[in-house]
Amino acid sequence: MNIETKRVKIISVISLVFLFSLSSGVGSAQQAQENPREGSVSFSLSGGYAHAETRRGMVDLKAEIQISLSPNFRIGFGLGYLSDSDNMHIAGSFAGVSGGMMGGMSGGFSGHRHEFRVIPITLSLYYILPVNPRMDIFMVGGGGYYLGSFEDVSSQDHNAFGPHAGLGIDFKITDRIVIGAEGVYRFVNLKGFESELHPGFREGLPGEDHEEGFWHFHHGQGDYHFHGSEEDEGQMFLDSSPFDISLNGFSLRAGIKFKF
Repeated sequence: MNIETKRVKIISVISLVFLFSLSSGVGSAQQAQENPREGSVSFSLSGGYAHAETRRGMVDLKAEIQISLSPNFRIGFGLGYLSDSDNMHIAGSFAGVSGGMMGGMSGGFSGHRHEFRVIPITLSLYYILPVNPRMDIFMVGGGGYYLGSFEDVSSQDHNAFGPHAGLGIDFKITDRIVIGAEGVYRFVNLKGFESELHPGFREGLPGEDHEEGFWHFHHGQGDYHFHGSEEDEGQMFLDSSPFDISLNGFSLRAGIKFKF
C-alpha cells in the first residue's frame, strides 16, 4: 500500500469520526424537525465518476432502495454498475520506438480493447444529520460484493468483498422528491486475472527476419512482451504472474430520490 493511499484512508477515518462526534452533540436538538417516519421507503437513482488505483475514469451508476429505521438511521440495498475500457491492444504496426514497450522493434498484432465491468451489490447504513427542513447531511458505511469481468482476448470473471464509507448531502424538492450528492471511498481488490496471447509479428532491425509469434501485455510492468511461435506456451508467461485489479478509490455521484 503506497503512502498516498494510506493518507486517504487516515483522512477518511478522521473525517467520519469528527462528523459522528458533531452529529451526536447536536442530534437531539434536531428531533423536532421533520424527519422520515420509521419504516418509510425510498428509491434512488444516481450516477457519476469513479477513480481507482488501477482503473481510472470509470462510469459509476447506482440504484438503491432505502428503508428508514428511525429518524436518524436508514438502511440501503444497492445495485451498481462500474465500467471503463482502454485501447492498450491496437492493431497495426509500431515503429521508430527507441525504447519502452518494444525496444526499438516494430510489429503488430490482432487488435482488442480491454473492457472492464463491475456490478457491486451493496448493503449500507446511513446516519442522518438534519441541517434544516430542506437539507440533510449524512454519513454512510457498509460493504458489498463486487462481480468483476475483464475482457481481453476472452472474458475473465473474478469477485470480491469490500467495505465502503463516505459522506453526502440531500436537498428536499418536495415531500416526495429529493436530490443529493455523495462521495464514497471503497476498499476492494479483485485478484487472479491473467494476461492473454495475441497472435502477431515482430520486425527486427534492418537485415533481421520478420518473426511470427505472440504479444502479451505485462500488467505489472506496463509494457508488451513478444514471444516467438517456436516457444513453448507454458514458458511464455513465466515473467508475467496473474495480476490484480484494485478498486481502492473513490466515487462521486449525484442523483434523485423518490419517497413512498
